[in-house]
Amino acid sequence: METFPFSTYLFWDAEPTSIDLEKNKAYVIERVITRGHLADFYKLITLYSRADIVEALTRAKQLDPKTAHFCSWYFNIPTTLLHVSPFYS
Repeated sequence: METFPFSTYLFWDAEPTSIDLEKNKAYVIERVITRGHLADFYKLITLYSRADIVEALTRAKQLDPKTAHFCSWYFNIPTTLLHVSPFYS
């Protein structure tokens, strides 16, 4: 059995071994993008397609401004498609 590829602290609210990386990809992508280390990010972009990541990010309910701007730049997503939380202003 393959070990969980991301920092387990990111998934404090779930047992990492119970996370299906395909079924729960939106959850995994959002959590790694918003709270992960650089090594987690690099692993994320090798495991998921750019289209999967962009879809998950544009469907994310709230992103902090720093994460949204980085994702907009890195994945070439217009910021108008990302939901930036007003609570971080």
